[in-house]
This record gives sequence, C-alpha cells and structure tokens, in this order.
Amino acid sequence: MKGKHGVLIASQPSAWAVLKPMLEDLADLFPVHTTADAFKTLERERIHCIVCTIAFDESRMMEFLAKVNRMFPAGHVTFLCARVLPSIVRNSLVPSIRDGCKALGAADLVDIAHLPPERAKAAMRAAVTATLH
Repeated sequence: MKGKHGVLIASQPSAWAVLKPMLEDLADLFPVHTTADAFKTLERERIHCIVCTIAFDESRMMEFLAKVNRMFPAGHVTFLCARVLPSIVRNSLVPSIRDGCKALGAADLVDIAHLPPERAKAAMRAAVTATLH
C-alpha cells in the first residue's frame, strides 16, 4: 500500500515520535506540527487521511478539523482525531471530545494514550487502515 495513500500526521513532535513507527509502512506519512504547515501540505500532496492529535498546534485539533471540513468536500479527506500521549485531558472527558470530533465531521477519535504499546499500535493501525479502504 505504501506509495498509494498519503496520511498527514498533525501532531506535536513527541506524538509524531510515537506514531511514526506505528504507521510508516502503511502509507506515505507527512508529519506537520502547525496548522499553517498542515494546509501547505494539503495543497501540495495527495492526502487521503489526516491523523490529528488533541495537542496539535497548541491544542487546536477541533479548530483544524473545522477548517479542513470547510476547505474540502465531504469524503475528500478522512479525519481521525487521536489522543496519543497522556496529558491533562482526563479519561472521563474523552467520550465528550469524541462526540465533538464526530459532530465536526471526524471519522472517530482513537485513544491510545493509556494502552500498552502493542495494543496502541494495533488500534492506531486498524483505524488508519480502515480509512484507506
């Protein structure tokens, strides 16, 4: 599948370090750490899926999701929200964040922050693979 699909990874650098080895053999990965760089990449590259972490660009995931949906027609790019690293976001808030992401057009929120490494990898790979088919 590599070379056929582009996946934009919109994350803070520490989350990219976790996601890269999980996903690098699934698709062509395009890491970005700011909204401005994300839109430059979206204009330049053929992106099929966006994986965006909660803490992306100073916690602007929802704002970025709303802008992507205004910029692209529905179904053009699949958007996956993700919680990759433990943070100040309490576990009890994740269902509400997931609901908000879906209301704004995301396919889902993948929460791997507290999973053991192999389960985290399997969950993230399954979510991304599902968007590429």
